[in-house]
Amino acid sequence: MVKIIIDHDKCDGAECGECVDVCPMEVLIIDGDKIAIQNKEECSLCEVCMDVCPQEAVDVKED
Repeated sequence: MVKIIIDHDKCDGAECGECVDVCPMEVLIIDGDKIAIQNKEECSLCEVCMDVCPQEAVDVKED
């Protein structure tokens, strides 16, 4: 199982959204003004979302 954590205190949400744009599995979405997680079981643990986040607000790990 995958554990995805978005630190909304650090995240710029919809203003940035780079993590949403690069996720090949479309696990991250923009919901209003925040980044949200959908279908986390689809996550391939590629960690691209973590790599592109300028605020280091996304953490992906195997649970």
